[in-house]
Amino acid sequence: MNIEGMLRYQKLDREVNQLNEQFRTSEATKQYNKYMKLYKQTIEDGKRMSGVISEHFLNVERLTKQYEKLLSDIDEYYKGVDEINDLKQADYYEKQLMKLYSALEAIEKELDNVRKELIKLDADAKAFFANVNNYFVAVKRSTPEMEKVKLEIQLKAKEVMSAQKEIEKTIEPELFEKYKKAKEVAKFPPLVPFDEATNSCMGCGLELSKDIAAKLRQEGGLEFCPNCNRLVYKQ
Repeated sequence: MNIEGMLRYQKLDREVNQLNEQFRTSEATKQYNKYMKLYKQTIEDGKRMSGVISEHFLNVERLTKQYEKLLSDIDEYYKGVDEINDLKQADYYEKQLMKLYSALEAIEKELDNVRKELIKLDADAKAFFANVNNYFVAVKRSTPEMEKVKLEIQLKAKEVMSAQKEIEKTIEPELFEKYKKAKEVAKFPPLVPFDEATNSCMGCGLELSKDIAAKLRQEGGLEFCPNCNRLVYKQ
């Protein structure tokens, strides 16, 4: 099998990884990601705030209906005052009206609390719109530099991947598929040599079983390490 070709391909894979890391850690990308994260977080905070505001307005609607009902009940009790004939009946009316006024006062307090919350949320909403605008502008301003860095790195990566495609033509499909499988599940590098002196994987240092070691010692030996999932080859 063309192990040498596969190793050259892997070396170029490392270059692609380094280019990706270069893009990820560039100052332009960091700035863009920073403002984009803040922008998205602010939008999520705005959605939550909108939900809270909606709940408060529903609460106001509920309390208003209760308030109107209590006023109606009080009005009905006052209509019956003229029909009071004795002290017992008067005492009953008085107690009922006290309960209604007490409930009315409780609703007024609750409405006042909601009013205070809405005033606070109004201030929060103004701050929200200011922050959204600021972060949007920051994202917009940081995008061109990030895109410039991305384009530069993409061009370099394109050259590397073009070279990889040429090498891939010389590699047996079976070997390439095994390499891809190892690459998906193992840490880089996915292809590592076999240490014949210690019968171990040179990726993680595990001493391989006698059966795997025997297969690796054969011509073209190529096996997966049961510990790190790398593809182990005989040098």
